[in-house]
Amino acid sequence: MGQTTVTRQEGQVTAKQRDTFQTTYTYQTSSFYVLLWYQQRKGQAPQQVSYQAAAGSKQSGRRTALLNTRRKYSLLQLEEVEVSDSALYLCAVQ
Repeated sequence: MGQTTVTRQEGQVTAKQRDTFQTTYTYQTSSFYVLLWYQQRKGQAPQQVSYQAAAGSKQSGRRTALLNTRRKYSLLQLEEVEVSDSALYLCAVQ
């Protein structure tokens, strides 16, 4: 089994209410099965917010996750951000 590395492409990202927020992670892995996005609010355990096993975009409400398996990156975008969206957004590859 090979090693997997996931790297966030920017530092801390902030957005004002009603703005669009996005963050990008790149990954390196020899065996890709699924890419997961998590939202972790302060003092809480991470909660899974997106699951993708194939390239393309997946939308759920105000949230869109884009997975590019050729260039090995995933972008999470959240439109019309609200105070309740304040969290750490994490990406994992399995």
